[in-house]
Amino acid sequence: MKLAEQGDILKIAGVSWPVLVVSNNRFNEIGEVLVCPILSAVTQNAVHLPVCISLSSGELRGLVVCEQVKHLDLKARRFSKLGSIHLGDLMDIADTLTALFECI
Repeated sequence: MKLAEQGDILKIAGVSWPVLVVSNNRFNEIGEVLVCPILSAVTQNAVHLPVCISLSSGELRGLVVCEQVKHLDLKARRFSKLGSIHLGDLMDIADTLTALFECI
């Protein structure tokens, strides 16, 4: 029951900003996802990574806020898929998320 895939950009009912699905597709099969918000009113830095996605409704520009990982149950929330990001951008975001959990 995979409702979303890693790299998808979703609009969640009741949430003002789009989110990026960062959990892998195996996890997403249960109908739940881990997401990071895509915001425009934050400063770019090492954990706020820029994305630009062409959508049917125009262009989505913002920063993926990697330190704000959230869990969503898509079976309980209304949502729509806006698009998806390029693999290269997804890999940069995955590397940043991994670095947040590395032990030094």
